[in-house]
Amino acid sequence: MNARHADRLWMIGGLAVVIVLVLASWLLLIGPKFADANDVETQAADTQTQLTILHKRINELKLQQANLKPLQAALAKKQQALPADTGLPAFLRQLQAAGEALHVDVTDIAVSTPSVLPTLSTVWMLPITLNAEGSGANLDAFLRGLQSSSQSRAVLIQTANLSSPVENGTLTLSLTLSAFVAPAAGSGTPTVTTN
Repeated sequence: MNARHADRLWMIGGLAVVIVLVLASWLLLIGPKFADANDVETQAADTQTQLTILHKRINELKLQQANLKPLQAALAKKQQALPADTGLPAFLRQLQAAGEALHVDVTDIAVSTPSVLPTLSTVWMLPITLNAEGSGANLDAFLRGLQSSSQSRAVLIQTANLSSPVENGTLTLSLTLSAFVAPAAGSGTPTVTTN
């Protein structure tokens, strides 16, 4: 019986060693590999989500890029309305040409010293006074042209005084207006030249 008992003890001991080896292998080798695999799967899912978001953003940017030319054209128009230099000679010629086209005589143009806008320190205001003579309809068209979006320069009409008709029904319109300039930062007061 002792031999049987010894065999049983060896079998139980062997079985216990096998169980301990299986548990140790699971805890030390296989378990961590499953945990690593789960971490990698989680990272892959997160990466896939980020990739989907980035693809969506790329598509949005492609749509915006397709609209880039109209946006650049609108920017150029706005920059023309608010130039970096006074551009007074060109603006005064534009006023004269607009007057001639409408049979309005633009005279007595005077430009005062520029001043910075109190609400926007990067924009300067150039006060301009002028007189325009013509018929009521022509002066109305001239005034509307100054205020319309077809006007390439940002202009604000401060005051408008209409005199009573003189000979041949000619009226005189006295205007005080402001043209605006956005010079480069730190460039100081814009230089006013009328030539």
